[in-house]
Amino acid sequence: MYKKKIVFLSNHAAFFYSHRINLFFEAKNRGFDFHLIFGSGSSILMEKNAIKKIKKLKIQNTLYHFNANYSFIKNISALMKIFFFIIKYKPDILHSASPIANFFAAIIAIIYRKTKLVLSVSGMGYLYTNKLNIMERLKKKIFEFFFLIFLNNIRNKIIIVQNRDDHTYFNKTLKINSNKIFLIKGGSGVNFRYFKKNKIIKNNKNVLMISRVVKSKGICEYLEAAKVLKKKYPDWNFNLAGSLDYITPDKIDLKYFNYFLKEKIVNYLGFVEDPLKLYLNAEIFCLPSYREGMPKTVLEASAVGLPIVTTNTVGCKESIVINKNGLLCKKKNFIDLSVKIEILIKNKKLRNRMKIFSKKYAFNHYTVNKVTNTIFSLYEKS
Repeated sequence: MYKKKIVFLSNHAAFFYSHRINLFFEAKNRGFDFHLIFGSGSSILMEKNAIKKIKKLKIQNTLYHFNANYSFIKNISALMKIFFFIIKYKPDILHSASPIANFFAAIIAIIYRKTKLVLSVSGMGYLYTNKLNIMERLKKKIFEFFFLIFLNNIRNKIIIVQNRDDHTYFNKTLKINSNKIFLIKGGSGVNFRYFKKNKIIKNNKNVLMISRVVKSKGICEYLEAAKVLKKKYPDWNFNLAGSLDYITPDKIDLKYFNYFLKEKIVNYLGFVEDPLKLYLNAEIFCLPSYREGMPKTVLEASAVGLPIVTTNTVGCKESIVINKNGLLCKKKNFIDLSVKIEILIKNKKLRNRMKIFSKKYAFNHYTVNKVTNTIFSLYEKS
């Protein structure tokens, strides 16, 4: 009996495990063959942890050394190896996620036309979140030019986006027909069987941010907002969890970062493998990111039942219902961020109302089963 084959192509093993492991389980349940291809991780700690779990699950996988920070020659070499693997493996579906993996998948699909390309846009990467120098702006233009050509010459394709802005970007900027673009509001989804077992959050005085410690996640704004608020509310704690060893042009200055730790303005918890306890012991969740697809940490915080403060920017603004389970602040503006956090600090009744709405809304919109079933229905779509 013939088994359908899926190849999932991801920049990092850590991203696949945290955001797309549900696809492996569903493929296994449906009797599909599944093979993971991933590049070189930007965080040694996160990648080591993810690879260990992937091996434990006995997921067929191959590491090819590609990374946005690598040289052009090294990335082209990895692309060629992936291409020859695809020709040999002959997948029915090539599903990619994360920027460089999506670019590689588009190149492969335009040459190897026997596979269906499913391209997931979970974020647009460094070139879309930061102020760029001349060379970076040129790189972005080249990326968009070739991406436009490749995608518009692939007949059998599906583009999955997580917010309306990215839908518009692929439709208007990259000229993709709207019937090839599908918006899945739930992002990568939340496993409610795991979250619903936990007790209602007790009132405490903890503000929490979970993210990679890089500038584009709004780390600097969070630190500065904490500095403002800690003076006014010394009994409140500002906690931060996430990997600090991320290799990227977007990295934060360690001397600057350590100042906030030394002065005990922010409690840095490091990389936390299972952050559920952090969510449960928080009163407010904060993610002042510059741009997202659909932020997974916000969805998880909502599932636990937390009020949210996030930025009025792509992805983030669609992850909450304004004034119902969260507040929006201006991007790259720590003063506005501190004002919005303070509104929640001062108003316990508002926080409690938001907690109730947050959990109900997340359950209705963000369940991982709903997201997974939608993706597999797109695999079957002609």
